Amino acid sequence: MQLTIQIHDSPPAPETDNTWEPAEEISLLAGTDSIHLATVDPGDVTDAWPEEEPHLRVHPSLDDDRGVRMRLYCHADDPEPGIGDHGERHLIQLWPAPVTTPVHPPLREEDLLARAEYAANRSGPLADYTTELPVHD
Repeated sequence: MQLTIQIHDSPPAPETDNTWEPAEEISLLAGTDSIHLATVDPGDVTDAWPEEEPHLRVHPSLDDDRGVRMRLYCHADDPEPGIGDHGERHLIQLWPAPVTTPVHPPLREEDLLARAEYAANRSGPLADYTTELPVHD
């Protein structure tokens, strides 16, 4: 999965590349005047966040309400659930902004059908995708 994080001083123009699904947008409320972005412990994923690279910082000063707006884009070549590379990629854009109402794009008919099909398939027995890995000291 590819994850791109962009930090902006003001709202970026919406992505017009038609390979992205419609964006979701939400407001975050910071508990402090500075925000630091970091990934969770990558475990065995060696390319999740290079150890020699510093964590990302949102440099612009935050308003009194300490609001940060986050826009989320997603794309998957193959929307089928499961394990493996489905060409999944995400774009996260952040910028200082007052807290406002979330933006959720309307679900398309094909989205509703895919959700119903997924729910119907999940009602049966689940495939076991667990894998045992050796423990290294």
